Amino acid sequence: NVQINQQSTSPNWVKLPGVPGQDSDFEKGLGFETDYSAKKLIKGNKGGTIKLKVRLHQHGSEFGDHFEIKAKVKVEKHSFPDDEERLFTITMDPNYAYLNISPSPHTLYKHVTVDWEIKGIDVSEINPDTFDYLYFGDNNVVLTTVNHQLTVDYNKHKIRVHKGIIYPTPTEETPDGTRYGFVNRR
Repeated sequence: NVQINQQSTSPNWVKLPGVPGQDSDFEKGLGFETDYSAKKLIKGNKGGTIKLKVRLHQHGSEFGDHFEIKAKVKVEKHSFPDDEERLFTITMDPNYAYLNISPSPHTLYKHVTVDWEIKGIDVSEINPDTFDYLYFGDNNVVLTTVNHQLTVDYNKHKIRVHKGIIYPTPTEETPDGTRYGFVNRR
């Protein structure tokens, strides 16, 4: 059970590098004007995988020469009617380590699986005892996620979730604006 301070408007999402206003390759690449997303048309009878890969130079950074994102969202076959096709999109926030997945996994019959790694970030303030991967709605509802492997690598400056499972919930219980990401619990 993850407890989030209900007074807060959002959890303590892990921050991504880049300082607003600085003229760096990183800031130019991962700013509000750039949309980091991947799309794939998936058939219900086949399922599929959406992949997002980003690699940006961050010259002179103490966290490595590159900032890298590798995200893979797997939609199981028979997760929605077999005769339908749906356009799935994963989009990463430019400032914090969370994803939006559309259409929502809550509209599916089966779970989705997320493999996600972010490398080249400051992980020194992350405590493995309070580090988590979860999904969180705008209405402060925290929903269950199963994490088969959640790691913080201090030497390689990276965080990773392997086979993070997001289960569907009944539509009426699904919060709007749900985000899936890495948090440092308070």
